[in-house]
Amino acid sequence: MDAVTQFLLSAPLWLQIPLVMAVAVPLATVGAVALVRIVDTVSLAAERAWRATVGDN
Repeated sequence: MDAVTQFLLSAPLWLQIPLVMAVAVPLATVGAVALVRIVDTVSLAAERAWRATVGDN
């Protein structure tokens, strides 16, 4: 791991940016999809609980 870190630190900026983006963008995409699914699941459960308590009116 230290060798990879040293390579990235010593590499020129034009090489660092695409390498970091190649890792950061897919990770951010996976995180965003997971967050959206969690929010959807929680909001659906809350809506079902609300309708069960109050009714469909």
